[in-house]
Amino acid sequence: MSKETFEIDWCLGSWVKDTDFLLSEWFEDNLPTLFQQDNIIYEYNQFAQAWSKKSCTLFSAMGAISDLFNYEVPLSEAKEVDDRSYIHWRVKWSWRWVNMWVKEWADYWNEVHSDLWKVAYYRIDLTNTKLVNDILDKWYTIMTNYRGNSKYSLDYLKDAVLNGTDFWAATYWHAVNIIKKDWKICVKDSEKWRKTNNWKKDCNIYELEHLIKDIKPFSVNWYIYTKVSEDNYDRIKELNEFKSLLINTIENNSAMWHKTKDVSYQRKLNEMNNSNRQKLIDINEQLKLLV
Repeated sequence: MSKETFEIDWCLGSWVKDTDFLLSEWFEDNLPTLFQQDNIIYEYNQFAQAWSKKSCTLFSAMGAISDLFNYEVPLSEAKEVDDRSYIHWRVKWSWRWVNMWVKEWADYWNEVHSDLWKVAYYRIDLTNTKLVNDILDKWYTIMTNYRGNSKYSLDYLKDAVLNGTDFWAATYWHAVNIIKKDWKICVKDSEKWRKTNNWKKDCNIYELEHLIKDIKPFSVNWYIYTKVSEDNYDRIKELNEFKSLLINTIENNSAMWHKTKDVSYQRKLNEMNNSNRQKLIDINEQLKLLV
C-alpha cells in the first residue's frame, strides 16, 4: 500500500501495513473476545514537556494502553518509550506514523509489563460503524489521527463539541483517541486541562455530533489494543498474521479475476479464494479458543 509522504505537523498519518492484524466484516465472529472494560479514562498533556511536543502519536497509544490496563503511565516511563523510538527509525525531534507508535507501545508493554497479560493490536475501518460501536460499547479506546486546521480547532473549542464534518484544506495532522464517555462518542486529545474558549468547560475530551464515518478529516484506518494471555500470545500472533495475509490474498485474487480475460485462470483464482475463505473460517475458530 502506498504511504502518505507529505510532511505534516505532529503526526505522519497512519502508515497502514499489509501485515496489520485486521478486524473487518469478513465474518461475524472476526472480533476477538473483548472483555467488558470499565469506563475509567486516563488523560495526559503532551505539551507540558519540551521533549514530547511532537509526540502526539506516543500519547495516543499511551492513552489506549492506560485505559486498557487501568495504568497511569509515569512521565519517566513515557520518556523512556519516547527515547526508544529514536533507535527504531524515528528522526530526532520529529513526528511519527500512528502505526509505529502502536507497535512501539505494544512491544514495550510486552517486554516490561507482561506479568499477567500481553497486548496485541488490530486495525479497524472507521466506516464499519457497527464494529466501531461494538468496540466503543465495551469501553475500548481507539487510536487514530485526523487532518486538522484552525476551523476544526475553533469548532470544538467553542463548546467541547465537534459540530462540523468538513473543514477543507488541512494544515496539520494529529493523533488522538476515540472513546465513549457518558454514552457519547468523543475524541480524547493529549492536552489535559485544556478549556473551551470561554473557559467554561474542559475540552481535552470533546463530543462528536456526527457519525465518525461522515467526518472527513479522520483517517479511515484505526487501531485498538486487546489483552492476550501470556500462554497464547505467540500462537495468536501467528494466526493473526496468517489471517491478514489471507484477507489480502483474497482481495488481490479478486482484483486479478476482474483484470484477466483467461476463463481458465479465473476459475483457478475462484478455487483459490474458496479455499482461502475456508481457511479464514478455520483460523477464526482457532482464535475463539485462544482469546
